[in-house]
Amino acid sequence: MLAAILLALAPPVSTQEGLRAYYQDDFILETTNGEFQLRIRGNVHFDARFYQSEYRGAPCSFDIRRARIDLQGRIRDRFAFRLQPEFAGTPYIRNAWVDVRVVPAFHVQLGQMKVPFSTSWATLDNNVNFIERGAANPVFPFFDRGLLLWGEIARGALVYDVGVYNAAGVDLEVPAGDQDDHKDVVGRLFLRPFAHSRHETLRGVHVVLGGTWGRMSRPTQLETKGYGAANFESAIWRWRTQQLLGTDGRVTDHLTAEIDRRHRLGVELHYLLGSFVLSSEFLETHYRDIALYHDFQVGSARAVHDEVLRVSGVLRSWSSWLSLYLTGESKELTNQGWRTARPRSPLGAGGLGAWEILTRYSRTWSDRDLFTAIAVNGFAATDPRLPGDYTGSTPGAGNTVTATVLDGAHDAHEITVGLNWTLNPMVRIQLNDVYLWAPSADRNGDGTNDNLLMSGAGSGQVDPEKKSRKTRWEHAVMVRLIFKF
Repeated sequence: MLAAILLALAPPVSTQEGLRAYYQDDFILETTNGEFQLRIRGNVHFDARFYQSEYRGAPCSFDIRRARIDLQGRIRDRFAFRLQPEFAGTPYIRNAWVDVRVVPAFHVQLGQMKVPFSTSWATLDNNVNFIERGAANPVFPFFDRGLLLWGEIARGALVYDVGVYNAAGVDLEVPAGDQDDHKDVVGRLFLRPFAHSRHETLRGVHVVLGGTWGRMSRPTQLETKGYGAANFESAIWRWRTQQLLGTDGRVTDHLTAEIDRRHRLGVELHYLLGSFVLSSEFLETHYRDIALYHDFQVGSARAVHDEVLRVSGVLRSWSSWLSLYLTGESKELTNQGWRTARPRSPLGAGGLGAWEILTRYSRTWSDRDLFTAIAVNGFAATDPRLPGDYTGSTPGAGNTVTATVLDGAHDAHEITVGLNWTLNPMVRIQLNDVYLWAPSADRNGDGTNDNLLMSGAGSGQVDPEKKSRKTRWEHAVMVRLIFKF
């Protein structure tokens, strides 16, 4: 609303000004006086993935990972805007925001945007260092709708972000606005303590601190879709709070969940020196009082709401990686994440493009209380928890499910070796060799808390005997073509 008011009060761009169009890595429309500019861009990511594991459920596949149109613009250097729909998979709007620059140290941004937290998460998908990030949701947040205050201080040595968000995800998930009055408060500091030092060896030090704090009513899609592994189609664990015991269309016997609080903490250290990068992130997501309920619902009325399990716990992720440009280029790191270097000698212009080698180690481990499991039986007609005057059907009678918050590996490790070839500013090829494994601790074969990865849990595998197969290890070779236009 503030942005709309300021836009309304701003004097209009003169209709007498001419318009010019040109191409400079983007297709650009701009008034001749430079007061209005619109950049039209887009990208397509085409992936190939090949898996090998002890018990493989992930299918070897070709995939359009991303397909987007991106409109970005500015008005009089005071207002910036972005609209970016995603067309791969289920279409939805990713970015839809307006940014008002009062002074360089104070911006107001409103709309749907990436929630500022992890630098890995903040990095634009065209600039990701590895094909998949070392951490995943919900350890870091997704896109959300809200208001962000941010600015640069001391000539960029300090950048701050302070925001308030729905904590309900993108407009696709809760299209009417929000599901409750609870909101997430977000804070982040991006520090370059030696940004203005004369010594190059010091200027490359970056420190990032961040956190989110908020209450919740129920798990969002961030939780329920599980924690994706670094090979994309498998998962470290699944969130198992939403389970159906039976329904006849009107009467439903199922498990639901409610959450009291969730907050995140992040600490990062990055070092850049010429063609070399060393980066490390440690991230935590804390859950307080995740309650599982056995519900009996008749039409829109809930007849029984019986608590069967209540746990609290922490999810943790540590990721460290090294990068070296063999052709001499240098990466750039800003508050908006990593930026891939432009080739010094692009392919087709007398050179071979930019060649980068990388390696990463990451670990994800979670409190074992979150994997606590109990058996829940469906409501029978004689169940004393049902209303005394209830005489209808009990579609879950005789059925049993295992109730748990998380199912999968409570401790998982990943090593990735990568090669990035940036042919020119518009075309990039990535090759990753990814190895995942879950240590044997607490693996007793009882079917719960067995610390096993879930192969194919995030895939479209149609064979129910293969999807989410439990495995001790998984190896994947992945190739991506990034084409920008």
